[in-house]
Amino acid sequence: MTGPSVADIPQFIREQFMRRGNIRVIDITVRAYPDETNYIVLVDELDLPVAASVGNELDEEISTSERRAFVIARKAPKELHERNARPMKEGVQDDRAIQLTRLISARSRVSEAQPSLSYVRDAQVNLSAVSAPRQNLIFGRRGAGKSALLVEARRTLKDDEAISCWVNMQTLRNETPDRVFLYVIEEILTAVVTRQQNLRPEAAVSVLSATLYENIQELLGRAAPSTNEITALIPRIQRVLKRFLDTAGLQLFVFIDDFYYLSRAQQPRVLDMLHGCVRDANAWLKIASIRHLTRWFQSSPPLGLQTIHDADLLDLDVTLQDPARAKEFLENIFLQYARHVGVPALTRLFHGAALDRLVLASGAVPRDYLVLAASSIAKAQRRSNARLVGVQDVNQAAGDAAQVKVQELEDDMASNVTSATRTLEALKRVRTFCLEEKSHTYFLVRYQDKENYPQRYNILTDLLDLRLIHLVDSGVSDAHSAGHRSEAFMLDLSQFSGSRLKQGIRVLDFSGGRILSRKTKGASVSGSDRTGDTPLKIIAILRTAPTFSLDQFADLADEVGM
Repeated sequence: MTGPSVADIPQFIREQFMRRGNIRVIDITVRAYPDETNYIVLVDELDLPVAASVGNELDEEISTSERRAFVIARKAPKELHERNARPMKEGVQDDRAIQLTRLISARSRVSEAQPSLSYVRDAQVNLSAVSAPRQNLIFGRRGAGKSALLVEARRTLKDDEAISCWVNMQTLRNETPDRVFLYVIEEILTAVVTRQQNLRPEAAVSVLSATLYENIQELLGRAAPSTNEITALIPRIQRVLKRFLDTAGLQLFVFIDDFYYLSRAQQPRVLDMLHGCVRDANAWLKIASIRHLTRWFQSSPPLGLQTIHDADLLDLDVTLQDPARAKEFLENIFLQYARHVGVPALTRLFHGAALDRLVLASGAVPRDYLVLAASSIAKAQRRSNARLVGVQDVNQAAGDAAQVKVQELEDDMASNVTSATRTLEALKRVRTFCLEEKSHTYFLVRYQDKENYPQRYNILTDLLDLRLIHLVDSGVSDAHSAGHRSEAFMLDLSQFSGSRLKQGIRVLDFSGGRILSRKTKGASVSGSDRTGDTPLKIIAILRTAPTFSLDQFADLADEVGM
């Protein structure tokens, strides 16, 4: 070995991890055996992939002809992180708190070009489902992690087993269904043609795919290709994909993000055409969207994707139905960001009650949680001598977020002004019912109403998808009527908080993994504070909520002829 002496190897490893991968080594343990020496290097979980690669590079450099040496990268335990971290006596005034807010601002929104800082797998094991050979419809509210899941699924594909392409529908939102279809097929064929190096240029499948690609390019060059020309392409595309994938022994994954940007009227036809192209080929559509802005199948005439038969449906929303699970999942995500800038634990910046309030304020939506956390830190930094983020800082951040959410509503529905106007009016009516008429921030909607008036219910779920209300429980039984059930919702915290929580109302709160019902100061509503520390007690709390009648949306549903 021409490198460092045996005694200097640990320091050499530390230096090389920093130089080659910008990785801070937390600890090194040396384990000597008769024929080899192992150097166990503990690093942050975020750094594991790069650390493993750097370690492999160093194996040869620290080995000798007489004795082999190996660098093994492992995740450092939480306790070791905290012991090795630089003290944070100033809390939110520490420079690492500022770095954390900047990191969240830069990396909270995921795209193909910018993956998530660290993908946190949830209990539903959605990643394995999206990576499987099956058509998928992936639903979730804005910020629920749809793009992060698609990006991670694409990253896990092996080059010798699969090819993939990525399309974001936001860029195609103003195109006709036919041209949207052509753009997606262009991306698919680009991936195919790029991977044909191993096939002879004169092979039939090579000639077919090259010719088809040129046809697509020619049609896209026209202002308005005919529908008949487009439809005639589908069997040709299916034939090329099947022959190529069978010949090459590959799978094709087509990742389509933000599908809801297409108008609902266009969606079934686009899905139907794409499904016709990949049917009976080893090719799979992975489509991310917002459920209630998506129409994936129409029965007459039958167009689109039928769930169960054609595609599996995945729901990414982590709701407040299981607050303890939501808290654990969200804090795991946040901790990855915190550790990236050297903050060993969230409690170095937040009071425990403030972390609980973040769960409630975000409605368990990951991106909202991160953005509110950053905004809360900024609020606390403005308070003189503040060291930790408090509940009021979170309340203020949630209040400031209200206008942002309304703007997102208008952006999402820009293609349908009537729809945006309807949704804003629905929000006004729900707020009036909750805050002015009933003095409750949570309410029930009967299943019977939901089933009898699906068009009116869709208006309510528009508010749900836009995170202006949140689902608390999907099946609250009626204590006095067997078989009668309701769904329980709560207003987003941004709708009733600002510089301080609105007074005189009964609210749902969250503390230590438990749902609470309490009265704010000056509340005239009846009943004492109640703790939902068991499922039965939570149901008992929710049963006392006022019932919102969907009759209040009757004119809105009729107006737009949904």
